[in-house]
Amino acid sequence: MNRNLLILLLTLFQDNYVRLGTIAGTLVGYWSPGILQGESGTNTFIFGFIGWGIGAYLANYKAEKKQFKQKKKFEVFQGGR
Repeated sequence: MNRNLLILLLTLFQDNYVRLGTIAGTLVGYWSPGILQGESGTNTFIFGFIGWGIGAYLANYKAEKKQFKQKKKFEVFQGGR
């Protein structure tokens, strides 16, 4: 059980953008009850999830941008040697 939970956590937080987004969202959620008039535990969870989503989006955006950056080289076979 613990092994499966650890694998799940490592899979969900394998990228730096996701980790930073989750930490930033959790911190905002922890300090936001004074501003939003909500419960600290609920806001921490909600903002942590929102930060995780933003981090996952940024990580995917960077990966897609990097993938198409390389130019493809085409060589034309002209026959002969």
